[in-house]
Amino acid sequence: MENRKESTGKTEMEETGELEITQRMSERADAIDNATYRYLAELLEREEDDPEEKFPWNIEILRTVFDSAVSTLQEHGYAVCNPYVATPESGRQYLCTPSECGCESCSCQDEFMEKERIFSGIEEAVARGGLKVMDGDGDSIIVRNSRLDMDFEISVKQLEG
Repeated sequence: MENRKESTGKTEMEETGELEITQRMSERADAIDNATYRYLAELLEREEDDPEEKFPWNIEILRTVFDSAVSTLQEHGYAVCNPYVATPESGRQYLCTPSECGCESCSCQDEFMEKERIFSGIEEAVARGGLKVMDGDGDSIIVRNSRLDMDFEISVKQLEG
């Protein structure tokens, strides 16, 4: 048996506009998938040199086992680093942040997309309130209250210190 998953190495948004995880996040996800595969192979009493046909690589099985393990660990108070790209209903993508996973530090990222995570929450709240996001940039969004024919700018800025 050999480790199957290879890192994509993508670190930026592709031409499609899809946000990609960082190299270190990809390496962490690869390590998790490979360790889960080895764990399951051990449970099935498969040897390292067994052909893959006996237990083929199946990411659906690996993710199901991993998700179950994460849930169990979280129920017992442990934070688990599970790198991902969040894509909420608002459509604003961002890389996972320590405020979501509960990790005290992150070895997978140097900079966090906390502002994007906050904007995503604001955009979802705006939509639930019947307002429409009209435009925006990295620091603000413009929302419209169509019933009152009024536009508002919502800004998010990181405070010093």
